Amino acid sequence: MDEGSNRQKHARWIVVQTQPHREKVAIENLNRQEFTVYCPLIKRRVRHARRAHDAKRPLFPGYLFVADDASSLRWRPILSTLGVRSLVRVGDRPGTLSGKFISSLQAREVDGVIGLPDQNLKPGQRVAVQGGPMDGVIGTILETRENQRHLILLELLNAPVKAQVEQRNLRLIG
Repeated sequence: MDEGSNRQKHARWIVVQTQPHREKVAIENLNRQEFTVYCPLIKRRVRHARRAHDAKRPLFPGYLFVADDASSLRWRPILSTLGVRSLVRVGDRPGTLSGKFISSLQAREVDGVIGLPDQNLKPGQRVAVQGGPMDGVIGTILETRENQRHLILLELLNAPVKAQVEQRNLRLIG
């Protein structure tokens, strides 16, 4: 059975917290123990030594998912795996996600990378901030910067305020 169809049969996935920047180490060691592991990846713009390039990075940094094989209840060995910090828990049981959530992530993958929606935001457009302390605040895009960031002009406390916001935290308004 190939890995893709193997993932589809699992109804639940345990959420595993990894040590910082050690997702690859955790995945390798969990695979050695014959766990089915999934770590969704996205392309991020990375700068190093004045150069920028696209690199694959985890969609959820510091977290990955392990198929919960309810018939064997083998989740305790995960805790002692190199690269794993802990399990996300609900009480004394590991926290899980539905197989439908994982399948929806996998369906968005192209060449092993999840494609993020392209909003094509441009200067002059009106946007609303989503999430964080400025949730719902409306502003105007002044300029687009590298690394999917935008400089926007917000109206806060009856005064214009410039803020740099990531594209994923902006929603275009009609």
